[in-house]
Amino acid sequence: MMQTVPAPDKRDPGPGLARLVNAGPLVRMRVPLVGEMTFATTHAACEAILKDESLFSTDVMNGRNRRVNWLLRLMPRNVRVMTGNMLQKDGAEHRRLRKTVDAAFRRNAVETWLPRIEAIAVGLLDDWEASGDRDFVRHVARPLPLAVICEMLGLRHSDRADFTRWMAALSDAESIRGLPRLYMSLTRISRYLMARFEERRREPGDDLISVLVHAAEDGERLSDDEVLAMLGLLFIAGHETTTHIISNSVLTLLNNPMEIARLEEETAMDELLRHVSAVELTKPRYLTRDAELFGVRFRRGQAIMAHLAAANRDPAIFDDPDRLDLGRKPNRHLAFGGGPHFCLGAWLAKAELGVILGLLWKRAPDLALAVPESDLRWTGQAGIRALRTLPLTLSSGAGM
Repeated sequence: MMQTVPAPDKRDPGPGLARLVNAGPLVRMRVPLVGEMTFATTHAACEAILKDESLFSTDVMNGRNRRVNWLLRLMPRNVRVMTGNMLQKDGAEHRRLRKTVDAAFRRNAVETWLPRIEAIAVGLLDDWEASGDRDFVRHVARPLPLAVICEMLGLRHSDRADFTRWMAALSDAESIRGLPRLYMSLTRISRYLMARFEERRREPGDDLISVLVHAAEDGERLSDDEVLAMLGLLFIAGHETTTHIISNSVLTLLNNPMEIARLEEETAMDELLRHVSAVELTKPRYLTRDAELFGVRFRRGQAIMAHLAAANRDPAIFDDPDRLDLGRKPNRHLAFGGGPHFCLGAWLAKAELGVILGLLWKRAPDLALAVPESDLRWTGQAGIRALRTLPLTLSSGAGM
């Protein structure tokens, strides 16, 4: 029989993650807006679920969760379209959609963006220092990934302030009360992007929107709905999650100052991703048939989620899993998931993280928290470990 385990504390997740692993491989846990769900918590169980495409489907229509289906029906059509991205597709349909953008996010393609990522990061650090505002999230961690994805898509620089405001609604949607603002922002994003589609059809460029609106597989172009869903995914996954990876990594390094000198080691970013695990949970996987998993019987349509943060602290895989070791090797972390739905933007997130951390500590070797750590506030979003703000001082004598 599965145990029901409370969610880990956002401030100090280590003890709670250890409980999840020890109670695993499968546990029950409550998720806001959704209800009680089954979670895989050990590394072996999460890996098995993520890789088994024959038994598990990511398509929400294969599930039987009435609350989720009710929420989907409430969404305006253009918002519902944006939620129907390739993360909700399986098999050949998922591969068809992913193939259209895969080349843009491979390692060699991302490496060509490194000079531009560094230039954007330098500009943001300059503006942050000049602002007198100590909040690293507002001035650096949030605008950096947004600026990068906007440039990849070829969006106008003058539109970024609007996008920043619209995307902020995603962070605020922690309960049903936040849904109206979320829907309104997604509607505005949808309308804006649809207008860009028409521009790129008339005058294509070398940006990602042009690639998508002109992409064809076996002579069949992507529909507007498919392009919109793809771009919605790139913004949400490529911006929101990377923001929290960056800010959480800065806090983690401040708490482990002896590791800062090892930031340039090849293994450093993977270890930060494992230890931070800002994306705690995967989307639900729905069983395509009745089956027994790890001694528990499941019916077709039941859902299981992989708890990536717990798997990344599994002592069966990681020695001394609560310790940050930037030289850790091997490092079979699941911070980017696994299997067919392995995170498309993994190389981009690692590049942005490496660039900003390297610049930050070269610029401010005495970087420190500007408030007691106990005063830091975390969002209540399910599945994301996210700081609301991260007030920092650039040096012990700085005014910030």
